[in-house]
Amino acid sequence: MPAHAGILFDVGYCLMDESARLAHALAWLTEALAGSGHPRSTADLHAAYRAACRRPEPGEPSLLVQMLRNLGIPAETTAALRRAVPWDAVPLEAYPETVAVLRGLRAAGFRLGVLANQPASARADLDRAGMTPFCDGVWLSAAVGLAKPDPAFFRLALDAWTLAPGRVAYVGDRPDNDVAPAKALGLATVRLRRGPHAEQLPRTDAERADIEARDLTEAARHLVAWRASLDDA
Repeated sequence: MPAHAGILFDVGYCLMDESARLAHALAWLTEALAGSGHPRSTADLHAAYRAACRRPEPGEPSLLVQMLRNLGIPAETTAALRRAVPWDAVPLEAYPETVAVLRGLRAAGFRLGVLANQPASARADLDRAGMTPFCDGVWLSAAVGLAKPDPAFFRLALDAWTLAPGRVAYVGDRPDNDVAPAKALGLATVRLRRGPHAEQLPRTDAERADIEARDLTEAARHLVAWRASLDDA
């Protein structure tokens, strides 16, 4: 197993594209809302979801709940839809560069892992895409009973790897759910500016990543340089 430095990755809009999954969920919600007597167009849902991603409400773990509430859907209907939406009905698809980037980082001597708020079915998506052979651990919220931004979730990986937080980087797309909790624990942070959270602005310095990148290939170059700076210190 590689030693000395590690990288933990989010899944959605980081290793894998969730766009098709989101489109399916919002189309399903359009039909469900019409059936419940609260019709909204799919375009309305997309706009409300993008708005929620730009400004996630602190303390609200579900963007779908925030979206529905902002559209004026009653709380009891929102709760029922949140439980019923078939979020993982559409498999996740890896970004074209993902496997090559993981292979290169592994060859560069990093421990690699996945730590994400995802259903347990995401493990099958990772397996199918050929990512898990490069991973020294996969921690999915639904499988372990913890979720970001809970620091205990991140500590699962830190404890398993027995690495100091300063020798581990976290790569994700959200300033609030990814950057802030990882940074608070002392991890290096990399934010990918893609997907629906690309326009989300950090609210404080605590949500400002150490590194920003447009894709995994660019992030990997920064991470190799970060690793070199650790080894030179």
